[in-house]
Amino acid sequence: MSDYNFLMETRLKPEHFRVVSQISRAAGEQGLNLYLVGGAVRDLTYGQQTIHDLDFSVEGNPEKVIRYFPGAVSRPGAAAADGSAPLQVEVAQFTRRLTSAEVVFSNGVRAEISMSRGEVYSKPGKPPEIHPATIFEDLRRRDFSVNAMAVSLHPNSRGLLLDPTNGAADIEKRELRVLHNRSLSEDPSRIYRLLRLGLRLGFKPEERTARHLASTLENRVWMRLDPVQQGNELRAILREEDPGRILKQLGAQGLLAGLDKKLSARKIAFDQFKRIQSVSQSVPGSDPFLLNFHTLAAKLGGGQRTRLARKIIVEPKAVRTALGLEQAAKKLARLLGSARAASPSKACAILAEQPPTLLLFVLVHFQQAKVQNRVKHFLQKAPQVLASMPRNEFLSLGAKPGPKFEKIVQQLFFDQLDGKIKAHPQLVKEFRRLAGIPEPKPAKPAHPKPKVKAAPEHAPAKHAAAEQAAPSKPAKHAAPSKPVKRAQPPRKAAAKKPKKTKAPAGKSKRKGKSKRR
Repeated sequence: MSDYNFLMETRLKPEHFRVVSQISRAAGEQGLNLYLVGGAVRDLTYGQQTIHDLDFSVEGNPEKVIRYFPGAVSRPGAAAADGSAPLQVEVAQFTRRLTSAEVVFSNGVRAEISMSRGEVYSKPGKPPEIHPATIFEDLRRRDFSVNAMAVSLHPNSRGLLLDPTNGAADIEKRELRVLHNRSLSEDPSRIYRLLRLGLRLGFKPEERTARHLASTLENRVWMRLDPVQQGNELRAILREEDPGRILKQLGAQGLLAGLDKKLSARKIAFDQFKRIQSVSQSVPGSDPFLLNFHTLAAKLGGGQRTRLARKIIVEPKAVRTALGLEQAAKKLARLLGSARAASPSKACAILAEQPPTLLLFVLVHFQQAKVQNRVKHFLQKAPQVLASMPRNEFLSLGAKPGPKFEKIVQQLFFDQLDGKIKAHPQLVKEFRRLAGIPEPKPAKPAHPKPKVKAAPEHAPAKHAAAEQAAPSKPAKHAAPSKPVKRAQPPRKAAAKKPKKTKAPAGKSKRKGKSKRR
């Protein structure tokens, strides 16, 4: 069995794991049992590298958990267990009938928190009756077995997998299986979910499920979705990595009209979705969702586009942003092409004030080389220069943090972008000048006097003789020096040779005569 505590720590993005940790703590302090359910558990079990959804089920009122976070109501947030600042709730949309809420946290993570509930359908295609229930009943009323799994987040059972419908086995077989025969007819939105998950995961309908799908399509059950269900499914499709692929298949099967009567495959540029997804990788913090909506509704009239935005996006501020995106991008593109953005620093000052999603829109829809280059330079070069700024070194020189310090750092940042400062010594020197910190005085070089060794008064005779006998080798490449006259030992007086006396003539002649003989 998989270790789900380990999987959550390693597979969830840090910002997602932070949400899981703080929601778990909030529910624990309220004495509520909280579970991670649905798509997140499915993707963790399947081994997906990217977890798309964070869905939580709580046995109790979810508003108690949401009120724990600052922003949802006016209250200070307690510090997280890991010492990090508490998350804030920026958007919370409650659905009273389903007792659930879609929440957007301050770190950008979206999550749905709902009450564990049971559902009773009085008539196919009509909203069910809702009542509180245990987590096991909640899992059994879900759409497919692969989505009917939960992981406990209670401190006493954290990481425990609940799988009452054997969804893990279906994941291993790569199949989507409905939990009862009336599942697709009671909730027609499950038809679209079945097709969407099948394309994303590469799963096929289980044999019995495939028969139910064919029957509901033949009976046009998909036309029974109410506007809220239509908006939910369109929103889920536009948040996929490749919405164009899903919308194209729905159009081929004639199912787009079940999501909105004004949608037509002939009016959708399917390939544009791929470009949006590709370019979004280079724009940190951007959300392709609003651009996907723009692509979906681009060929609709103004009134129909507004109606569709309210149906899919819902949140009023986001609706206004989506509808004004194209006009804002045109204005920004004109500004980037003018002399007001002639230098990298001027372009950076303009682009730094724009939301990332607007920059993404400009890169996708405006192909002028000047506009593209200036946006890409801002996204690629500027972060590198800013990250390499030696702020700690500046502070160590005696500068004090504050508005003046930040203004100087910004000026140095702009100078580096424009190529006025290229080397680190030049950067430090310019900081000293702007901050009024004088250059350090050069230290005077010290010239120590050479130590002269005193010769011993009475050097031993042997050492003196050795010094006299050892010839001194001249240093290489040294100027020739005059030979030193060495002291010569006193010469001994030569012994006087005795003077030779001439022998008498008679004797010498006799010697000569004897030799001849």
